[in-house]
Amino acid sequence: MSRDLFVDVVIPFRRWDAWTAESVRAALVLDPPCRRVTLVPDAPLETADWTAIRQMPGAERVREMPSGPVNPGRKRNVAMAGSEADVFGFVDADARAWPDWLGRGLPHFADAAVAIVGGPNLTPPEDDARQKACGDVMASPLGMGAAYIRHAPVSAREVEELPTCNMLARNLPELRFRPELDTSEDMAFCGLARQMGQRVRYDPAVRVFHHRRRLGRSFWRQFCDYGVYQGRRAAWKWLWRAAPLAFVLYLAGLAAALLLWPAGWRIWLLPLGGYALVIGAESLRLARGRPRGLLTAIAFPCAHVAYGWGYLRGWLGRSRRLPLS
Repeated sequence: MSRDLFVDVVIPFRRWDAWTAESVRAALVLDPPCRRVTLVPDAPLETADWTAIRQMPGAERVREMPSGPVNPGRKRNVAMAGSEADVFGFVDADARAWPDWLGRGLPHFADAAVAIVGGPNLTPPEDDARQKACGDVMASPLGMGAAYIRHAPVSAREVEELPTCNMLARNLPELRFRPELDTSEDMAFCGLARQMGQRVRYDPAVRVFHHRRRLGRSFWRQFCDYGVYQGRRAAWKWLWRAAPLAFVLYLAGLAAALLLWPAGWRIWLLPLGGYALVIGAESLRLARGRPRGLLTAIAFPCAHVAYGWGYLRGWLGRSRRLPLS
């Protein structure tokens, strides 16, 4: 049955680059094959870009639908509009699906109650040490909380949300992305599916490789954006998502305490010492003793502070809160 489904792999991006070419090439060699690959760039591709595409096996299945300079959610809606596909395969332009992606994912749609299927997006082996350090953080419960399963394979289960860098979605007329969301549109999409009485299923065998941000400004911005969005939808049932905010508040309090009562520095620094021990041990585990463990140990507090600061900003701006479920 799964081989008879019309699958349209949708890849949104701003402009063509080496990672986009890698993503398209991977989509064209899936087994079973997809029926179509839809590219959604800002502007029509250059002649040189199409020359590169036509050299790929199966290039006749590729089409482009330029969207203008809009956010990823709007781009995906452009590809979905009026489509006759049974299932959409969503992959980011900096990700590449494993060859058996459809073979592992499509059988789940035999259950009519399943609307969305996905699995982990893993750090590619060719990423450099600064990228792998950031991938380590994202694959750890200490870095991403319960959402770490997005980046590390665990047992199959039903979940609340999955990322659009690795998602298969049934073509339901009412199931579309919220165009006003510039980030976390995947959470809203999954939330809408669940409101419709549909299921979101996680399978560790449905995998993609996803290039990571490098440790530095781009990684900071990524986690800050995560925090802003979660802060806007703050609720008691998601209190655990505010944990990095507590760390930021502790650091602010630590600075004040050391200034007002420097003699008590041993007391004030005790929690920070415990944090360093836990993060150090987790970094060694994730890096398996490799030298990048030091970079991972740096990436953890970077992620926590960026997320906590973003969460505070989002919470303070909660008048623009965006409830998803």
